[in-house]
Amino acid sequence: MKKQLFLLALGLLCVQLITAQTLAADNKVAESITFSEPLKGPGIYGVFEGRSPCAVSRQFDAGMPESCDHLKWQLVLFRDSVTMLPLSYQLTTEMFERRPLKGKWIINKALIKGSTVYVLDAVAPGKPLYLLKGDENVLFILDENLQFRTGDADFSYTLNRVKKVLRANPQH
Repeated sequence: MKKQLFLLALGLLCVQLITAQTLAADNKVAESITFSEPLKGPGIYGVFEGRSPCAVSRQFDAGMPESCDHLKWQLVLFRDSVTMLPLSYQLTTEMFERRPLKGKWIINKALIKGSTVYVLDAVAPGKPLYLLKGDENVLFILDENLQFRTGDADFSYTLNRVKKVLRANPQH
C-alpha cells in the first residue's frame, strides 16, 4: 500500500512539473543575434536554441572529444506554409557546424500519453531525436527511451524558441 501511494505521489509530482512549465507566465521568446538576414515567413514553425552537456552526442554517434563539456544547438523547424504541417528541420551544433543535419520531422501525440512529441528523423540511422513540447516556446530533449535527460548546474537538455535579431557583423 505504501509503495502504491508513493508511486501515485511521484506520478502527481511529475504531472505538476510538466504543467508548471506549460503554465509559466514568464516563458517568453528570447532574442538571438544573427549576422545574416533572419529566417521569416509562414514556412518557419520556429527557431530553437540551447546548450546541453555533450553526453547527447552519443545519440548521434558523433565521436565528440572527451574534452567536450557542452554543445550549442540551433534547431529550425520548417512547415508547409499552406497546410501548416511539419516539413523539414535543420539542426546545427558544433558537431555539424559546416554541414547542418537536415531531415523530416513529425508531430506524435501517441508516444507519451497526453503529451506532444516532435520526432526528428535522420539524426543517425534508426535513431530519431525526440523532443517533448513543454509549451510553444520550450522543447525538452528526450533520450532514446523517451525519458527526460538530466542536465547539470550549467547546461540543460532544453531548447528555447528564439527570435533572430539582425546585428551588423563586427568583423566587416
